[in-house]
Amino acid sequence: VQDHFRQMDFVKPPGSPETFWIATVEAEPYLQDQSLSLQERMDRLEAAIAKKEAKMQRFIDGWKDKGCFFEFEQNIKVTKLRKYLSDLHSRQVTERLPQLVAALERAKGGMKLDVKGLEEKLQMLPKGDSPSAELREFTGMYKLIFDEQFIGERNPPALGLSTDEIKEIQDREFKMTAKEMASALLQDWKDLQHESYDEA
Repeated sequence: VQDHFRQMDFVKPPGSPETFWIATVEAEPYLQDQSLSLQERMDRLEAAIAKKEAKMQRFIDGWKDKGCFFEFEQNIKVTKLRKYLSDLHSRQVTERLPQLVAALERAKGGMKLDVKGLEEKLQMLPKGDSPSAELREFTGMYKLIFDEQFIGERNPPALGLSTDEIKEIQDREFKMTAKEMASALLQDWKDLQHESYDEA
């Protein structure tokens, strides 16, 4: 029996920790039971683990009564495996901490270079208009279209549209004279019911 477990164990380099022989817990329906809370599922899982560990201990004790001892007897508990993994992770992080710090510093330096490069590219880009400048440009374009629509001698500026298309849009959207349009705009503004409305 001892030879069987030695054969089932995998070859490890010298100085490696002993193998943990943990009894496998079968997938039970409670693991996916939506009526149970997460804590209830965890409690049932821990109970199943304890049941498996007790079965494993009975196996070891039975052979011990016959004079057969297993060197891995102290490594059959899930709690011990959890502690080992936690300690191992903490030790590895601590050992690699200088490397992690150095890697972060390198990444930080690289980010600074990236930001500097982006700033240089941004400086080379054409300067965009501020929101107020864009609004002023829009207002000027609206006034130009308005002037050409009502008092101009040519069609309003509309790149990409033919004269017939411009006229069709004018007939569809502008069904009033300049005076009628101004009155409509004023009425719409009044309908907003500004608290500080001044008729003047």
